[in-house]
Amino acid sequence: MQTAKTRALCAIVRAETRPGADARFEALLQDLAFHVAADEPGCTSFVVSRVMGSRVHFAVHARFLTWRAFRRHSETDHFNRTLPGLADLLAAPISMEIFLEV
Repeated sequence: MQTAKTRALCAIVRAETRPGADARFEALLQDLAFHVAADEPGCTSFVVSRVMGSRVHFAVHARFLTWRAFRRHSETDHFNRTLPGLADLLAAPISMEIFLEV
């Protein structure tokens, strides 16, 4: 039986950018996705998406092997380097849902 600490964790982060900030926001997220794929073996998927028909609504779908891998993600240099730039482009606070894989 898997415990919460050994189950994979999936996160969905939703964001809305200020008008005109979408291209920069997308570029920053794509760069972050590149670094996550290259430097975080505990993250098996990090997909950047945009709501169909919207320039300003984004979602990131990420899967981490463990809770520890999820926590370490927020401690990486690439995450902490990118986060302030992303935050400056937001029209509203992000929302995040965290799921345990079954």
